[in-house]
Amino acid sequence: MRVVVLGAGLLGVTAAYYLQQLGHEVIVVDRHATPAAKARGRVLQDAPGTAASLSAAIPARSGVLGRMSRVREAVRRQMGKLIDRVIGAPAVDPRDYLVRLAAYSRQSARALGDEAGLSQGGRTSAGQMNVYTDTADFNDRVARDLRWQALGCEEQLISPDEAIRMEPALHPIHDELAGATYSSEDPARDPSQFAASIVFLCRAAGVRFLTRHTVVSLKERDGRIHHVEALDANGQSVRLRGQAYVLALGASSVPHAEELGIHMPLHFVREYIVTMPILDTARAPRIALRDRQGKLRITRVGSPTGDFLRISHTVRMNNDEQSEPDSDHFEAMLRRVRQILPGAADPSRASLDTAVHAVSRDRLPLIGKTRVPNLFLNAAPGTPTWVNAIGAGKSIARIVTGLRPEVDIAFKPL
Repeated sequence: MRVVVLGAGLLGVTAAYYLQQLGHEVIVVDRHATPAAKARGRVLQDAPGTAASLSAAIPARSGVLGRMSRVREAVRRQMGKLIDRVIGAPAVDPRDYLVRLAAYSRQSARALGDEAGLSQGGRTSAGQMNVYTDTADFNDRVARDLRWQALGCEEQLISPDEAIRMEPALHPIHDELAGATYSSEDPARDPSQFAASIVFLCRAAGVRFLTRHTVVSLKERDGRIHHVEALDANGQSVRLRGQAYVLALGASSVPHAEELGIHMPLHFVREYIVTMPILDTARAPRIALRDRQGKLRITRVGSPTGDFLRISHTVRMNNDEQSEPDSDHFEAMLRRVRQILPGAADPSRASLDTAVHAVSRDRLPLIGKTRVPNLFLNAAPGTPTWVNAIGAGKSIARIVTGLRPEVDIAFKPL
């Protein structure tokens, strides 16, 4: 069966690899010049005349249509709450599904590496530690531990003393620590090596990439997707045909899905990213830290000019929020870093960047069938862990083929 995958990010490329392994002919379409461009650090400034500059042809939610869409989303949320009250809360906590997906993705990544000699990318730190300074929050995590261990979670509960023994940079907040969890794998590690390897394997297996092609619309006929209309790098119209289609365009999937009457319950979040040069290597963490109360991710990263700290913080965006960086968030992040890692980095030389991501309401991935029989969705992995793209891609490949997924992560027809 010919399958057209729309989007060559990690979700699309991984899905393409597993689809090809299941015997399909696969074509992947993307506006960038390189597959998995973002993961490989090859997203360049869009130039006039490139496919990316033609993105205005993609329908977007704005004006009256945008307001109508937000009204529909609000109604759906209220109806969902009413149904929950009538029939009771869902039997499974959404976080349990994410634990399953993470465990399945790690297992699949290791199997892929063993079978194909595939590198998963170098680590930027010696694992990851979740740091709790709120006792109630830590006790809640302790209460979930047995269940999450059974689901494949590899985090270990550790005491404040053990956390400081493993990461001496936390000594200044010894009296505030309620506890921590530690994993020897850092899910924030650089995905570039993995992305390059999986693209190489796709090409070797016969996956065809159409780069510098912007998806304009999905055309439905007789209740099925008949073809996809795209624009090539020269602005020429291209028609793409397949027996099945996988929509893996991230946030750009939303307008295409809504044109077909498929609701994607996504909202946008803004990630604030602060980088600061390290002043004192003894006070800087070597383990990637996740500050649960400050909602910060802190990673030590090396560079030719010296080591620095990378700190990220994510907040939900309002519908009318502008794209300018928020200085209040910037200052709050600096204050928190000075509080938990005093003297480790130089805030006077801190720089700020931002990025926008689309996530699902409950942070669960949107993977599975849609109301259109030959259209499938692979979007919103739900966590910043790029490794989850492996489990998502493998699962959607099995669903397209008519096989049952190997893991239960709440696949829902949309």
